[in-house]
Amino acid sequence: MTSKASPAPKDQQPAVPPIMARIAHVMANLGISGLPRNYELLFEALNGNASVAREIAALGKSPEQAALDSIALRHSLPSHNVLAAGQAAGEAVRVLAEISQTAETSRRDRAVALHELQEIADRMRADPVLGISDFSSDTVRLLSLVRDILGMDRSAATKIDDLQAHLDGLRSGLSVSREALTHDPVTGLGNHAALLGRMKGVFQGEAAGTSALLMFRVEQLKEFAESHPAGAAEKTLKRLAAIFRRSVKKDDFVARTGPDLFCLLLSDVSREIAVTIARRIAVRVAEKPFPFMDRELPAGFLTLTAGVSLSDSASAPAMLYEQADQALAYAAETGIALRIYSAEVADRASRGYRSGSAA
Repeated sequence: MTSKASPAPKDQQPAVPPIMARIAHVMANLGISGLPRNYELLFEALNGNASVAREIAALGKSPEQAALDSIALRHSLPSHNVLAAGQAAGEAVRVLAEISQTAETSRRDRAVALHELQEIADRMRADPVLGISDFSSDTVRLLSLVRDILGMDRSAATKIDDLQAHLDGLRSGLSVSREALTHDPVTGLGNHAALLGRMKGVFQGEAAGTSALLMFRVEQLKEFAESHPAGAAEKTLKRLAAIFRRSVKKDDFVARTGPDLFCLLLSDVSREIAVTIARRIAVRVAEKPFPFMDRELPAGFLTLTAGVSLSDSASAPAMLYEQADQALAYAAETGIALRIYSAEVADRASRGYRSGSAA
């Protein structure tokens, strides 16, 4: 990894607050409830999704939760896909309750009809002539009762067919939601939620030795994607994903957590090994030309900036991610290509957030 251009003096480079602090700040300013799904929505907005950011801004201060959920559902955010699936499941329960009520009414009417027919049969056995006379007077009422029963049967059958279609759609939606919960749709890599899930295992003793989180920002990628037709960057993203996959062991985990962010969770590594892997990946990306339309983006067009954090300096998945994010922000601000989380990084991030809040 080579150093970038010399940075401007420190007093001209206010530190960018880490993502979790920025989210908390936005939540406080806009009066947004601290629900996990709101955290994910704001993470998406602050991590480069300009469309989500614009829609949230359009809601003004103290937006309704339903309006926030509506934005997230339109953009198929994982936690909100689960919310949508829950709503669909609730609708299925409602339909089942209606069918159950119809079936119970039909059961009672059948019992009444059967009881009356049994009475008529008893009277006919006792006095056939009188029984037939009684039956003729009851015929119209019994026929009406039977028609009602048959009508309820048809209604129940229709509702059951509708419910089956509803459940088929729910099953399909749940399948999509499960995929969205754990995968980035462009690269097929794990997403932010999947990465946090894997990091939980690190702090629950499932991983041997020290783990490292390597967070990479692909420089120029965001500008390239925004200045070219929709989908132009997808092939480049897939090539980048392949480089990251080939650079780690079988038990390591690769995720795409933002438009230009990739993360690697490495198990049982030292600080030196983590840095070596980060630099090796950076060299591979810098040396590789990327196909675009009928030409190639030349080698060196894309470069990586990296932040590294180690599990022995964190106590929870969110803290490990936050530390890597702070190290990445430090590297970008100081014009270097890689930074490992340290007390200096933490102090700079803290000072930057305090000055940003005061402004």
